[in-house]
Amino acid sequence: MGKQKSTSASLSLFGDSSPELTAPTPKRRNRKAIGLPPGLPLDKYEKDEEGRLREIVGAWVRDKHAILQNYVGIASAVRNKWVARGPAGTTYIDLFSGPGRVRIKDTDDVLFGSPLLAWTYSQQRSAAFTNIYVADAHPSLVEDCRVRLEAEAAPVEFETGRAVDTVDRIIGRLNKYSYHFAFLDPFSLGALSFGVIQKLAKLQHIDILIHVSVQDLNRNLRKYINKEGASLDIFAPGWRDSVDINRSDQHVRAKIFEYWGNLLKTIGLPVAEATELISGEKNQPLYWLAFAARNKLAHAFWDKIRRVQPDVQKQLISG
Repeated sequence: MGKQKSTSASLSLFGDSSPELTAPTPKRRNRKAIGLPPGLPLDKYEKDEEGRLREIVGAWVRDKHAILQNYVGIASAVRNKWVARGPAGTTYIDLFSGPGRVRIKDTDDVLFGSPLLAWTYSQQRSAAFTNIYVADAHPSLVEDCRVRLEAEAAPVEFETGRAVDTVDRIIGRLNKYSYHFAFLDPFSLGALSFGVIQKLAKLQHIDILIHVSVQDLNRNLRKYINKEGASLDIFAPGWRDSVDINRSDQHVRAKIFEYWGNLLKTIGLPVAEATELISGEKNQPLYWLAFAARNKLAHAFWDKIRRVQPDVQKQLISG
């Protein structure tokens, strides 16, 4: 499988001219034969040699994980300073944790999922998180993630349910004086409720790395526009009063994304100017990784680890 690409200046913001994913119809898998619990997509999960769930992902997950790892690494000194101040410590929060292991589709390459990656790399940098909080909608995913984190000696706590619900329960257990780093990595726009970010923003010391599904926005824009209360209204409440839906699809998408960024500013959690676009093997845009924080040093860290330059970002947004 070819090397995946990040944003380039020749790629439009939402990839209207990019090639679509094309693939042969996969052979139907048998849920009972592979032991997959009800409620999990057959093409997204499998059991590993230990009988635990593993997510099947595209090779572009390496790009996403590299950015996550780089931020965990660059913030190591900050975490150590926080721990040195007293018992408040530092926390990692993942409300869409998955089972903790992934396999690259059509390969035998098995990798840590995001919570295990963040935890083990924080240890390697001698700046381990003092608390790990994970959650997901399916209990089997949470259970397998918990077991894998505990096997790595992680101080893990967990919740099961939708992010809009688990965020309240997790925040209720946090030390408000801690330094928090949250990774929000949902499958779709509808799962990324603005209310979740709004609640996390009440934590004074928090940085958030956010997966925004461009692919979902590309494929379903008009469907979401035509249905009040659909994913776009959950993702960016109030956008209908600010965006002209009679303009081109690309214009509408860009304005919705811009409106969403402005929403985060209103809750005191500005989004960084440059955002990472993760693309597939045919340059089809998959999702943005957006970074939000109120601390200027956090934004300086992001500037050091991101790959797309601000001038390129502006071209992409206006293109």
